[in-house]
Amino acid sequence: MGLIVVRFLLELALWSSFTISCVRLIDGPLGWVVGALLTSMSIAVWAVLLSPRRPVRLPVGARVAVELALFIVAASLLAAAGLAMAGAVLLVLELLDLGLLQGPDKHAL
Repeated sequence: MGLIVVRFLLELALWSSFTISCVRLIDGPLGWVVGALLTSMSIAVWAVLLSPRRPVRLPVGARVAVELALFIVAASLLAAAGLAMAGAVLLVLELLDLGLLQGPDKHAL
């Protein structure tokens, strides 16, 4: 499995972690609503600032900081929801994949 596939799967895991965490932390339908809102916001941030076709061009360091911030928030929410191991695995895999890709600009290896 290529690093780009791993990166895509990590993006999916990132986005779903917001919904999963909110559903576990907030009882009832409100958990789903808040989870969907947080997931939508994280997808919007990714699309605008981090995707290959992003409309906003940031320096590499800023993009890495935004990406890591999203993963840290997701991992923290997972830990707060009782899924600390899942949060740790998500963060470690992101760091490994980003390191092996040698930065966010190495999309086509």
